[in-house]
Amino acid sequence: MTPEEKKLKKEALRWHFWFAVSFSLFLIVTFALYLPLRFLHQVGVNEEVTTAHVDEEGANHHGNAQYHEENEVKEGLAVNLNATPPPFTVGNPIRLDFRVSQKPADTPVSAEILEIAHEKPMHVIGVRSDMEEFRHIHPVPTEEAGVFSIKHKFDKPGTYKFWSEIKKDGINHSFGHPEISVEGSGPAFEKEVSLGKNIIVDEYQVALRLDDIIKAGQETELFFDVHTLDSHEIEYENYLDATMHLTIIKDDWKQFIHTHPEEKDHHASNVFIQEAFANGGGHNTSVGGHGVEFHVTFPETGLYKVFAQFRPSGIGLPEEEALTAGLWIKVSDRPAVSSRWILLFASVAAIAVLSWLVSKYLNVKE
Repeated sequence: MTPEEKKLKKEALRWHFWFAVSFSLFLIVTFALYLPLRFLHQVGVNEEVTTAHVDEEGANHHGNAQYHEENEVKEGLAVNLNATPPPFTVGNPIRLDFRVSQKPADTPVSAEILEIAHEKPMHVIGVRSDMEEFRHIHPVPTEEAGVFSIKHKFDKPGTYKFWSEIKKDGINHSFGHPEISVEGSGPAFEKEVSLGKNIIVDEYQVALRLDDIIKAGQETELFFDVHTLDSHEIEYENYLDATMHLTIIKDDWKQFIHTHPEEKDHHASNVFIQEAFANGGGHNTSVGGHGVEFHVTFPETGLYKVFAQFRPSGIGLPEEEALTAGLWIKVSDRPAVSSRWILLFASVAAIAVLSWLVSKYLNVKE
């Protein structure tokens, strides 16, 4: 082979090499970065209504859901809790009055104006500070305009917090209320955190399936599977117009999510999150078979407890009662750099190193 032919062959090899490098880089950028980001952008546009923001009155919005702390509402719809008679002690009935009004005039809002959500005009959820005591109760309208009331008896002492939920003009509102201290004999705090995902409730096994690592800000699938103790799948009775009710509360009480499987014409999840930067829990669906699936976005890191309420068919539970499975979930930090970017940078670096090595080889003197 003549020197001229060798030179031409060398130039052809170099041209083919750099063409392969450029084409590989084009494929990586297109399929590893551009198309996924384009898809996520489209999803973001379509789901823009679920992004949280805070208005001038301090209400947090998540599409058709808003969160409020009772003592922060200065204007608009409000619910205030009044518990009587003090002091509050274990075993003695306490009257809980929830007054619905329109601020700042404090005009009562009658029950007839509110919309029925899951068979009730008002839902109230409460937990003790150790997250070991859970309540889901339903105050009823009284003769006094705007006042819903219920008598409740506490079984154990401790500090409790309640959230009330109402729906008006198509918007679900949740209100966090000041803490209530209940006195009495026995421990007032017995927090025990176990990250196991199987629990026995009454005569049933409840298993929670989810990713090993849950990241804040990323949608997470929660799948509940309930069996009898001898491993038979159960049939569900509707509980308040849903196969299952799911309440998720952070152990510092700063995050609150109450959601249901989306079945028939039911609305999507009601997600009430107090942080302005939080992205609300997404939509959820009921899967085929006997399990129940939810898709939830946890807004920040920390420990959460999920309370899954369900009614096995045919066991004769009193109306409005359900079995409750309480399970802990740990949410970690979202990675500072997406794994997609890490793979892209690694691919580009590998191509650059390979290119340099081949270039050095081609430039070796004959």
